[in-house]
Amino acid sequence: MRNRLMFDRWQTAYRLRGEKRFTLIPNPKWGWAADPFPVMFQGSLYVFAEIFLYRSERNGVIAYCKFENGSFTDWTVSMDKHWHLSYPNVFVQRDRLYLCPETRQSDEIAVYELQAFPDRWVKTKVLLHNVQCVDTTFCTDQGRSYMFTFRPQKGGVKGELCLYELEGDHILAGRVVAEDTGTECVRPGGRIIREAGKLYRVSQNGSPGYGFGLVFSEIDSFAPVYREHEVRRITAGQIPGNWKKTFSGIHTYNRIREIEVIDLKYRAFSPAEYVARRRVRKVFVEKYK
Repeated sequence: MRNRLMFDRWQTAYRLRGEKRFTLIPNPKWGWAADPFPVMFQGSLYVFAEIFLYRSERNGVIAYCKFENGSFTDWTVSMDKHWHLSYPNVFVQRDRLYLCPETRQSDEIAVYELQAFPDRWVKTKVLLHNVQCVDTTFCTDQGRSYMFTFRPQKGGVKGELCLYELEGDHILAGRVVAEDTGTECVRPGGRIIREAGKLYRVSQNGSPGYGFGLVFSEIDSFAPVYREHEVRRITAGQIPGNWKKTFSGIHTYNRIREIEVIDLKYRAFSPAEYVARRRVRKVFVEKYK
């Protein structure tokens, strides 16, 4: 019975510039945090993440914490929809804060603009309609703008990596550039990294199981053929940190000049999630009898 009450959990961690070890950001009592994205906005450092509401019939919401007085504040919910939200790809343009979250259940890829903290977001554009994609990631190179997104099969590990060229609010062209059959590791796992004139794409290694590790690949070309080559793989065991938990996975890495952020997977005993899942199952069984 105890095995039935064990569930995967995620927790975010950060390392400030110049530090050697990562520090855990405490999860809220009402969920666990994954997919962290850091951003500097109006002179303050924030981390946005998915918070999974494992105690209820709900799934993911987007929340943020703010770096103050040498540590991060508690998580505050910033976006809550009628569908699951994750991978909060947050960025600043012309001093405005924007967010492109994973909204697979709403069948679109959309960008939102923050009108006021903590939760006044307005949808400014829909990049793709009638699609079920996840982990949308943007990139610019030689004056051109691109968008990676992943079209998963059932289960989320296998699927297709799609690449689109953008011009303002418009999609110029799109194509499948890689297929993940369980071993290729192409699903995005964070922002594109620009370092020493080179671009690196972060992807998830789900071949031994979902959220096992990360792959870093250097981008060789976008057109006429997209090419990249692998340069490094990491697992949770390679992450330096002062903690007593045993972590078994990592599937997001992001950084800006001031900070690096990751998420780490562990197992937890949770009667509350067991009860919530049974409640959800009963609701759907009764609904579709």
